[in-house]
Amino acid sequence: MPAARRCLRLVEPNSPLQCITIEGSKESEQAGEYAIDIAEYSKTEEAGDAIAYYQLKHSTVRTDKNFTLSEFKSTLEQFAKRFLEAVPKSKRTKKKANVKFVLVTNRMISPALKKAVVSIREGKEHSSLKTFEETTILKGKDLRDFCAILELVGGEGNYLDQKWELQVEMADYFVGPIERNEVDGLIALVSGRALPDPEDGEIKGEIFREHVLERLGVTSVEELFPAQPKFESILNPIRRDQHEKLLSEILSSSAPIIIHAPGGVGKSVVARHLVESLPEGSWGMVYDCFGAGNYRNESQPRHRPREALVQIANEMAIAGLCPPLIARINNSNAHFFRGLLKRVEQAISVLRSAKPDARLLLLIDAADNAEMVAHGSNDCFVHLLLQESLPDGCHLAMLCRTERIGLLQPKSSIRRFELLSFSPEESSFHLRSVFPSASEQDALEFHSRTNGNPRVQANLLSMAGADVSSILSNLGPTGTTVDDQIAAQLKLAVCGIKDKHPAIFSSQIDAICLGLANLPPFIPLEILAKAADVDVPAIRSFVYDLGRPLLLSDNAVQFRDEPTETWFRQEFAAQKQQFLALVKVLEPFAVESTYVARSLPLLLHRAGELSLLVELALSDKML
Repeated sequence: MPAARRCLRLVEPNSPLQCITIEGSKESEQAGEYAIDIAEYSKTEEAGDAIAYYQLKHSTVRTDKNFTLSEFKSTLEQFAKRFLEAVPKSKRTKKKANVKFVLVTNRMISPALKKAVVSIREGKEHSSLKTFEETTILKGKDLRDFCAILELVGGEGNYLDQKWELQVEMADYFVGPIERNEVDGLIALVSGRALPDPEDGEIKGEIFREHVLERLGVTSVEELFPAQPKFESILNPIRRDQHEKLLSEILSSSAPIIIHAPGGVGKSVVARHLVESLPEGSWGMVYDCFGAGNYRNESQPRHRPREALVQIANEMAIAGLCPPLIARINNSNAHFFRGLLKRVEQAISVLRSAKPDARLLLLIDAADNAEMVAHGSNDCFVHLLLQESLPDGCHLAMLCRTERIGLLQPKSSIRRFELLSFSPEESSFHLRSVFPSASEQDALEFHSRTNGNPRVQANLLSMAGADVSSILSNLGPTGTTVDDQIAAQLKLAVCGIKDKHPAIFSSQIDAICLGLANLPPFIPLEILAKAADVDVPAIRSFVYDLGRPLLLSDNAVQFRDEPTETWFRQEFAAQKQQFLALVKVLEPFAVESTYVARSLPLLLHRAGELSLLVELALSDKML
């Protein structure tokens, strides 16, 4: 039972503990092996590798009697033999060696035995010194060095006490009551490792983090981090003029704040800057609802409490602020909210134990996208989180488009902060980051004709081979909306590709755009090529020519940002017959492509072919 409790520490994301061995150690050829019940192997950047050797002395008789030196002598002898081999004199310094020896018992340790170890460690005379010398065959500094890494732990409780403690400790990782089979599963893991030939084929005795997680119902890291951020990488992002005011607004408010702006103003970049500029001792994170467009993907949801709150909780756990949160099949939304709020309280407590005025900041980026994909259902964490009362010291801000604030269902009391487009100074800095010699007049025109929109400006500045004159000549008249400007940029880019590649017929380029707009992300290039009836090089040419709005990664393509996605989906929205045509083209590849097998039900649903969808669900076709 104590071994099972110790194994639970492997679950902690930042635990230095790497491995535990049962009924012995990895150094089985060294002396003293028979005294070692478990060994713990840890690693830290500061101290490097470390080993702790344990002997567990749990008795069902004489539990009211202290554990004495005479009972400890056999273990003491074996520990000393391992000490001589594991910690040679060349490795002994004024600092403690990276090896320690621990006796754990359910009985109380005799005060005389405790005092003897402390006295010898400090170089003081003690009546038991001669017994220690004879038992360990160590003297002087060698004996002092040995006692310095010897630890005696008593009063650990009996079997039932230990099992109860294990259940209590396991409860920290779950929400809802702990099931008996979950406790028994972890105990069985330890028992199985003590057998000569473990049933699962693993090396005898060794237990790693993945083994413990598996017994707790976690089979992959994606279950602990189901919605990891997928923000685009931006070199030298511009810190906004509004930054300090916005940060002050958030940290001075006890209620949530909604940060809103039109598309392309740079909400995601601002969110990351806010987290990076928190006062010393505070901590924050940005939850990414957009996920490079994956928010629309049925297999990778980001809007549900199950994924969002587990991701947020476990990012706090990685920072060492709270225990991890493990989701179970039967957990309800209420369970996940309770689990998150408990961990928020723990995180604030940890932060404020080091710095009393520390803050915890949670930023929810693209919150409106989460509500959009949830279609107004109650299975979206965004509006539900806005209704919760957060502990003192926790600050919540949600970012969304101005025209979509209503999707978040905010109370009238929730404050709103408008993120503005670039100022003339910010636009000038942006232009000169690419064209250092741009004139003041160029900068003013660049700002005026882009309405100071960072996304519009970034798209222009990414044009291959462009100079300031060509960029300014590609700008439309002032006064148009940001969405209109982005749409005009993308339309011009697509038309330019059609003119540039006469070998690729205009209809084929439209087919590529149709596939991009209607297939779930990330789209494998081979699948998009089949859907558009072109070859893969044609797809690559299209992606390279369109440039910044598309992201090519691992032979798959996706929109880089939401304004681009919105334009493609509006401009190339498929009708029923086009969805059915996509199904017909892709259906033969379902048996060999996981992406296609996962996408066909979504395409059938969008086509309104519910009968075919039901037929597919009830059969084993296209798996």
